Amino acid sequence: MDKKALYALSYGVYTVTSWDNGRPTGCTANSAMQITSSPATIAVSINKGNYTNSVIDESGHFAICILAEDSDPIVIGRFGFMSGRDTDKFDGVPYTVRGAMPVPDAACAYICCKVVDKMQTSTHTVFLGEVTDAGVTRQGTPMTYAYYHNVIKGKTAKNAPTYIGD
Repeated sequence: MDKKALYALSYGVYTVTSWDNGRPTGCTANSAMQITSSPATIAVSINKGNYTNSVIDESGHFAICILAEDSDPIVIGRFGFMSGRDTDKFDGVPYTVRGAMPVPDAACAYICCKVVDKMQTSTHTVFLGEVTDAGVTRQGTPMTYAYYHNVIKGKTAKNAPTYIGD
């Protein structure tokens, strides 16, 4: 099997956020999609090893913050290659509370969700969320995963669903 064929699937680049007992936290994600329009429902895949997974599971809420092509790559790195267990990922990252969730100002749009179901895979939890709020925060072209790799020359974290080892 040629796993590189999976790269042909279209992805975005997101920061998925939640509250950890009043402290904002989150992680970089690339696997999110709309499931239904009425009620508006979104699915997001988060690695079980990511601290954000347990925070979403406990809080029952998350926000998908859609990053733009001009978003500071530092946001992707900070949320994608550090752990919220021992790092305040929002330290030095400007954010606004929107729909009761922390949304980095680097995002061009956000979608807040209440967890209504989840599915466990061997490595990831797919959280199904009913949309409770959403908005466009600024102009910008949403960043695709292809743009992240081809233009920004970004790396894939080992916890990402799209990671393929050597």
